[in-house]
Order: sequence, then C-alpha cells, then structure tokens
Amino acid sequence: MNHTLITAGTVLPVSSKPISKGAVLIAEGKIRAVGKERELKRKYGGAGAMNLGRGVLLPGLVNAHAHLELGWIKQNIGYFGGFIGWIQQIIKAKRTEVSTQEIQSSVRAGVEALIKSGVTTVGEISSFEGLDKHILKASGLRTVLFSEVVERSNEAWRSLPLEKSELYEERLFPHAPYSCSPSLLRDISEFSRERAIPTAIHLAESREEVRLLRREPNGFETKVFPMIERPITVPESHSSPYRYLENLGFFDGTKSTLVHAVHVSPEELRDIAQRDVGVVLCPRSNFFLKVGEPPVRHIARLKRVGIGTDGLSSNYNLDMLEEMRFLHLISAKRLNQDAAYFTVYAATLGGARALFIEDRTGSIEVGKEADLIFLDTLFPSKDPYHSVISSDRGDVKLVMVRGEIIYSKKQHHKSSA
Repeated sequence: MNHTLITAGTVLPVSSKPISKGAVLIAEGKIRAVGKERELKRKYGGAGAMNLGRGVLLPGLVNAHAHLELGWIKQNIGYFGGFIGWIQQIIKAKRTEVSTQEIQSSVRAGVEALIKSGVTTVGEISSFEGLDKHILKASGLRTVLFSEVVERSNEAWRSLPLEKSELYEERLFPHAPYSCSPSLLRDISEFSRERAIPTAIHLAESREEVRLLRREPNGFETKVFPMIERPITVPESHSSPYRYLENLGFFDGTKSTLVHAVHVSPEELRDIAQRDVGVVLCPRSNFFLKVGEPPVRHIARLKRVGIGTDGLSSNYNLDMLEEMRFLHLISAKRLNQDAAYFTVYAATLGGARALFIEDRTGSIEVGKEADLIFLDTLFPSKDPYHSVISSDRGDVKLVMVRGEIIYSKKQHHKSSA
C-alpha cells in the first residue's frame, strides 16, 4: 500500500481544531492519519511526501445545490421584477429550442468553474433527461445527481436506474410544492423510503409559495399556472410549505433535504433538526431573486446545513468561494464571531451532512475519503477560517478527490496515493 504524507502550514479538519504545521496521511484514496507534521513524519517516515508549504489544507468544498445544465439560459433572462416574473421567464426560455451541445457545454463549463473554486462534491439537479450524467461521471467530482421530477413527468421517474458508485449516485428531486401535486410528492417520498434513497426539494423559497399553500391570492395561480399544462391544485390551506410536506408524510422515514428554506420559522427549524432533515442555503440566488434572507441565526444551529450556488439562471457565477463570502456577510451581523466557522462548516462538513454523505467526505478524519483542497492566500488571516473565506479562485492551488489530483497549480513532489 502506497502512503503519501501531505504537509501544510495549517490543516483545517473542520470536525476538530485547526492544526498548525499539520499533516495528513493518505493511502488508497482514504485518510489514514491526521496530526502534527513532526509527529506524522516520525511515525511514517517511509511515506511519499507532498509538501504544500504555507496555506490551508481543508476538506473539499461541497456545492450542495447546482443547476449546471442551465448555464445557457442566462442569456434568455432579462429584468423580471421578482420571483414570479423570473419563473415566467424560465418557462418561456425552456420552451425555446436549445441544442444538446449548448446544454452539455453549460455542464462542462460549470464543472470547470466548480473545480477551480475548490469544489470536490456537487449536488446537481438534472432536468434534461440525463444530458449531464456522462460529463459528471468523467469529471472527477464526487456527484450526487438529483433527477428533477415535475407533474408533467408522469410516471417516467419510476423507471430511472438511480445508479450508485464510488463517486456518483442518483436520487429523485421533486421540484417544488408548486410544480408537484400532493399525490406525486407522497409517491416520491414512499418510493425513496422503500429504496432507502434520500431525496430533496426546493421549499419555502418565496412568499408567493407561502401564499399559494395558505390559499391566499398569489402569483402562481394568476400568472404561472396559466402558462403550464398541468397546474397544481392544493385543496386545503396549510400554515407553511414545511407544514404542508409534514402533513403529506413527506419526511416519514425518508431522508430529505430542503433547498432554500428562506421562509421557515424557528419552531419549524427545531422540528427539522429533530427529524434530521437537511437544509441547503443558496444565499446569492435568494438575493438575486429578491425573495429575502434565510433565518441564519436559527439555521446555524442545524447539523445538516450546507450551501449551494444554484444555477446561472439565478446567480452571477458558480464560484463557491464567492458564495461563502456572501453567506459570511449576511451571517456576521447575527452570528458574530461564530460566522466564519459556520460559513466554512456549511461549505464542507455541513454540506456533506445535508446530502447524507458525511460518512465519506466533508471533513479531514481518519477513515474518510481524501477529498482535499489547498488554499494559498497572499495575506493569510490569523484565523484560518477567515483565511478560507477571504480566498479567491486564484488561491486554489490543489483539488483532490479520493486521493486523485483533479486540479493543481502548486509545485510539489509527485507521489501516488
């Protein structure tokens, strides 16, 4: 078994305290030891060496929610005023002719952008019959691919293969309460529960969604539903999107992840924690679509909380480091000194937990797979968490997934893991 000892100015495990002049031993794609450089060198003197120098070695970033296929759609989006206007433009854009080449070019460009910003895991929403699958399988990224389901999908989702391998797995993604009927949501939850496969959904993203489920006047019924073939009927009033899913039994025995969660209450977040439900924040997308800010002060208490860039239809780029900085800015006024750790946690271990893959990735711990990145900032902070947040794409010098280097700008000793 070939061992490689990676050393860096700071090792940031996330699950434990930072290690100054730290080291990580990897072999066969897994982390075998973590500790001080001098101690691990003494114990594993025969291992191959990868000396990264100053900078921070940390777990690879987890972009827990992305729409890589939608890069092409950005050119079709003009001024929209608010969430409903944006949804209308998305519907119109998806009805235009778009080639397979355009969609796949969007995915390739998205993959490159993710890797260059330190991402090692992506939660991808696939909505064009799997045109993104083979690209992601060949990318080197760890991928959780969610096949998007809407009401007009009929029963086709039942025959999806839902593949799973070391770096790639598929799950179902009922799009949202306003695009899936109550029966479809129940069916997908039951289907996922029977197969022990986690699922996820956009939830509580906008006030219009809240109004729809409360049976109050809303833009979905007056402006969006007239544009689609099969408008959704919610026969009863519900106090909130979360309570609607709860009443449907969506969470019963099914590992679930809620994306956005802008309009959830502190009480609901306590229930979410008790049910062990994941939450993924997309703060820049929320800002872009003018839907509000998530209740970060309460969400930060969750164990299963991650972040994602969403897609280029509702964001400026797919840069995870920029997403982290934005989250830190909106968190700092509520979390004070805890904001930096929360931000890095949500982008790593929290994101892995939100996707229910923390047994494999998200932190630097013995037994986990060697998904690592190295950041070399020109002016590092005294606090390594702040150093990570202040980094940009140019500071990403090394990206490794399962011990394999998929991106490198750093001179180091070559050795196999």
